[in-house]
Amino acid sequence: MERKYNLWSFISCFFVLMLALQALYASYYGTWQVAPPALTLWLLTVITFVTAIIGFKDKSSRWARWRSWLTVLIVFPLSAIFLLGVAVNTIAREPLETAQSPDSKIIIDFYTLNGGAATSIGVSGVINGPLWFIKRIYYQDHMDRVDVKWTNNHIVTINNHTLNLKKGETFSN
Repeated sequence: MERKYNLWSFISCFFVLMLALQALYASYYGTWQVAPPALTLWLLTVITFVTAIIGFKDKSSRWARWRSWLTVLIVFPLSAIFLLGVAVNTIAREPLETAQSPDSKIIIDFYTLNGGAATSIGVSGVINGPLWFIKRIYYQDHMDRVDVKWTNNHIVTINNHTLNLKKGETFSN
């Protein structure tokens, strides 16, 4: 039984790591984020950590011991990072406004991001896709308000920055 815990925690570790890398890539390049929310990823890392600890009982080979240690050394920092992400999403992000396209097919949720004394206030605009998929289309530092005007169903002007959502345009300063 311990062998199964050891193997599944190792597989789960790399699955969560791939989701984390995809979320980081999507955040940096402004593409659709396929990874689930930070709370879900944190729960997955905690489950993986617990199963990796149980997997330490598997002493069938040297590779099994290395697999357990590698899983714990990867998952523990990931768990801390995702816990920090949960804290940021619940404390530092406040809903500001919701803008809907004229045909009601595109909905953009705007949030203010305030990290406290160490950071400046910023505005983030997010399009929600199916399931938990999201895409950040707008981010501006040193801003605490948003002015949204729709030109047509796919072109929107946000704080004097025009974006064509059909072409996948985003704005970030």
